[in-house]
Amino acid sequence: MKTSSFTTAPTLHYFSICGRGELARLVAAAGDLPIIDKTFDPPFDETGNWRQGYQEIGKNLGLPGTLPVLEHDDGFACFQSNAIESYLSNIAPRFKDLTPSQRAKDLQFALIKADVLAQAESLLFKKITAGELAPVMARYYLTIEELLPSTGFINGLDFPTMADLSIVVVAKGCMPFQAASTLAGVAFDPLFYPKMERVASAAMAYPAVAEYLANSEHKTLTNDPFDIMKK
Repeated sequence: MKTSSFTTAPTLHYFSICGRGELARLVAAAGDLPIIDKTFDPPFDETGNWRQGYQEIGKNLGLPGTLPVLEHDDGFACFQSNAIESYLSNIAPRFKDLTPSQRAKDLQFALIKADVLAQAESLLFKKITAGELAPVMARYYLTIEELLPSTGFINGLDFPTMADLSIVVVAKGCMPFQAASTLAGVAFDPLFYPKMERVASAAMAYPAVAEYLANSEHKTLTNDPFDIMKK
């Protein structure tokens, strides 16, 4: 897929938190792909529930009333975070030469991120207890740690790809990743998981990613609307 065939930048609609949208933002930044980041802010109302109104974004595009949603060029629109992340990675200029095996590795880690998110948000939505989440998160951290290389980025390139950026989201993202982990008493510890820390730190230090993080209007990676990380 060639980026030169597009006349407009993709538009991402998501809440002003990390959640299911931050990996897409990071992929665009690292991939040198300009996007229009339409954050739904504030994400929560005074009761702590999702602020209403976001459902109309997807519905107006013929999609379910959920976020994230991506729209691009001639009426193309999609939802589901993994579809959006993969689409942006596929059209990002910096990632144009990735091999099928590298893209598969990217998707592998993006799907692990999605699995972790599902468990973390279950605690915040009170579907499970902190005691139930703690061993699950510990297992995920250990699994990820064992999958990572001792040096360099995951795909062996001199720039981070979606795989590395997935580690950023899991290890450094607040809502729901580290917020839930903190409530469960298993917040990410860089001393216990040094390879995760190394990959996440290297990806965040990559110039395009560092610039995005510095200029993020709502600091979505670490936005903590309930001040959970301060408790």
